[in-house]
Amino acid sequence: MGRQGADTLMPYLTVQDMIDRFGESFLADVTARDDAPGVIDATVLDTAIEDAVAIVESYVSGLYDPASPPRALTVHAAAIAWYRLLGARAAGFDGAKEGHDAAISFLRHVRRGEASLGDETPQDSSRGNLQAPRIGAPEGTFTRDRLKGF
Repeated sequence: MGRQGADTLMPYLTVQDMIDRFGESFLADVTARDDAPGVIDATVLDTAIEDAVAIVESYVSGLYDPASPPRALTVHAAAIAWYRLLGARAAGFDGAKEGHDAAISFLRHVRRGEASLGDETPQDSSRGNLQAPRIGAPEGTFTRDRLKGF
């Protein structure tokens, strides 16, 4: 569940990803508590990020390489986290509900194999699934060479 960092795996949705997408002042407005207006409440933001990642993982766990998650996961997890942060206020923010609904729809399509995470390689045997089963067996008893002369 993460983007490759220097020494460890990093989550594919970070606080900085949220700031880059929605702006520090918006996030501060949405997360701030009465005792610290204008400041991002890290606990509130981290909880929204963790919840969004949990929702995404419930659909795509095992469908990508955790060492190198597709960027699509960041995009959709951010939309879910933003919607969850807004809560009842989401209706007042253009695109929040639509972004959330589109993210959930996309994840459902990925789960059913109808959409791609954009991570396919030529070795993949199924769309969006880097962990497709690999089947192996010993060499067959009755081969063309062994049956020559019969």
